[in-house]
Amino acid sequence: LAQLERIDEFVSKRRSNAKLYNSLLSELEGKVILPPEAPWAKSVYWMYCILIGNEFGVGRDELVEELKTMGIETRTFFIPMHRQPAFHKLGVFNDENYPIADEIAQKGLYLPSGVNLTDEQINYISSAIKEIGVRK
Repeated sequence: LAQLERIDEFVSKRRSNAKLYNSLLSELEGKVILPPEAPWAKSVYWMYCILIGNEFGVGRDELVEELKTMGIETRTFFIPMHRQPAFHKLGVFNDENYPIADEIAQKGLYLPSGVNLTDEQINYISSAIKEIGVRK
C-alpha cells in the first residue's frame, strides 16, 4: 500500500521514460514499432514494449542476446493464451490458430522501464538498439 501513496509520481516517471524512449527510437520507424497510445487513453507504461519489424536487420531473439552482452536486460512478450499449456490441459484453444497473436509474441520485447531508470540509461539502451539495427 505504501507504493499506492506514490502512484502519481510513479506513473509520471514511467510516462516520462516512455516519452524519452519514443523520442530516441522514433527514427527507427518501420524497423521498430513503438507502443501506441490512443487519444482517449493514458498509458501508465507498466512495461515499455516494442515490436521488432522485418526491416530491423536482426530478429527479436538476436537483438535480446546482443543487448544482454551490452549489459541490457530485456524480456520477451508473454506467451499468447492459445499457446499456454494450462489452457490446453483444460481443453481450451486446442487446434486453434491466432497468427497475429503469434507474430506479436514472436517480435515483441520489453525494455527496462522502472521508475529508477535514468535518462542516461534510456539513452544508452536506445543507442544500443540503433547501433545493432544499423550494424546488421
